[in-house]
Amino acid sequence: MIKLIPAVKHIEIYSNFFLGQGLCYEENSIDSRLLSALKKLPYDKAGAKLDICIAGHTGEGYELSINENDVRIKADGPAGAFYAVQTLRQIFKSSEIPCLYIKDFPDFEYRGFYHDVTRGKIPTVETIKKLIDQMAYYKLNSLQLYVEHTFEFEEYKHLNASTGCLTKEDLLQIGAYCKENFIDFVPSLSTFGHLYELLEQPQYKHLRVLKNYETLPNFWYARMRHHTLDPENPQSIALVESLIDQYISCFDSEWFNICCDETFDLHTYDALGIDSGKLYVDFVNKIITHVQKHGKKVMMWADILLKHPETIAQIPEDICFLNWDYSAAPSEEKIIRFSQSGRNQIVCPGTHTWGGLCENVDIEEQNICRMVEYGYAHGAKGVLNTNWGDWGNPCSLELAMYGLVLGAEKFWSVATAVDDAFYSRVNGLLYENDNGIRYLKELSKLHTLANWKFFCRTYFYHRYGCESDKMEATLDLVAVQHEYAELAKRLSAEHWVHDEYRQEMLVVAEGICVIAELWAKLLGQPAERLTDTRQWLHKYSEKWLQKNQPNELYRIREMFEYCEDI
Repeated sequence: MIKLIPAVKHIEIYSNFFLGQGLCYEENSIDSRLLSALKKLPYDKAGAKLDICIAGHTGEGYELSINENDVRIKADGPAGAFYAVQTLRQIFKSSEIPCLYIKDFPDFEYRGFYHDVTRGKIPTVETIKKLIDQMAYYKLNSLQLYVEHTFEFEEYKHLNASTGCLTKEDLLQIGAYCKENFIDFVPSLSTFGHLYELLEQPQYKHLRVLKNYETLPNFWYARMRHHTLDPENPQSIALVESLIDQYISCFDSEWFNICCDETFDLHTYDALGIDSGKLYVDFVNKIITHVQKHGKKVMMWADILLKHPETIAQIPEDICFLNWDYSAAPSEEKIIRFSQSGRNQIVCPGTHTWGGLCENVDIEEQNICRMVEYGYAHGAKGVLNTNWGDWGNPCSLELAMYGLVLGAEKFWSVATAVDDAFYSRVNGLLYENDNGIRYLKELSKLHTLANWKFFCRTYFYHRYGCESDKMEATLDLVAVQHEYAELAKRLSAEHWVHDEYRQEMLVVAEGICVIAELWAKLLGQPAERLTDTRQWLHKYSEKWLQKNQPNELYRIREMFEYCEDI
């Protein structure tokens, strides 16, 4: 049975079957990018002839015909032919290949994935390349990496050894690999809010809106809030321009995402009789002007403008707004507002991995499906699926991949229902195991019983007495231990073709039980242990270091070791 993700728009399956063992084609007549994709299919110089006809230079639609002794691709542009090859790759996973005809095209022009490489975990270049492989396979066409300080900026160079960073060479390699896979590598840089590492430095503290801010011991919470540049200080825009100038040369995309979201502290100006909305838009326009001098188009998050809707008209008309909402019941009204203004918007749901060891399947399914459907109904340019790293970014990319695949499906084919038929396709292509989604859902449910973020806050309150982290928490340790033991027993007995997903699930299931047992200790409810903290930390650290720079792994280790030793 053929399983395809995303679902194609039109397919006709015939009674006869493809007879070849592989494909043959003239390599010197094929675009190098298509040739790289074709090399992932079986080649046979005596096999079925592959004929590729590309009508123009643009367009992502294609037609694919599989006959008994030949395969034909007709595409609107090179990207369309590339996506036809991805469909072929999925078809060739079947034991029997029927003759068929497919006509296909995407529902959205822009289909992106946004990955946080700032808050705790920086992937290696090879890890990002593997992510790009997955994106290409499921027909996504844009990648953004969220960066605050994790680049070799002059302003942060003394921090690079402790926080880690991506180099210009890293970004150029990633960009080249994206281009090979028809993916636009868009720079994304914090330029207004979320500048914790910058504004914690003595030489830059005077540029923070909150002049008397005292740093909180809860590092993961502190870096998310209260670190907004002061737009009234002329040194602020000079600093932002320096960061942009250093970063922008690493990319050849026509777009640049200036972020400018969650500038929490500007509201303090309202109490002084200063219009914070005007302050915001005036500073943003200075940033936009500087980016445009480099010949780039500008993207930016839409949340602050939605709080000051009277300022939207003051932003240049060619700006593309990233309209985000990560709740299970996102607001359609926010999307309608930009649609009625006539402005370009990209809707932004999320994988819901942040603040946990794995994705929250229930929330991400509702969020992604609704945001995509709202965006399509109201003429959005596309969708950018976000994978944030709040609270130490403890989740592996493997345990965000269902969210990526779900997004890719809906971005290309909005009408897809998330049902057993869809789960069967995900199991067949992503996990290559019939139980993949079932285990992911069990793991996700187990994590709701021992929440990572609540555990972290309890740790910071216990160790440092931070009143802001004090909270009432309930924990049923017996239930967590029982569910973990049952899940681990069944999962350990299996072996998957893509076994890294199963291995990551096992490490996370054990980690959830470790969290519950240590959390119970912090809450004064010690009980018999099923896990060993240091043995689990060793497994978790090994997985981290296989795929990421070490950078902030030490913070996670420090938390668990403290809780173990008290």
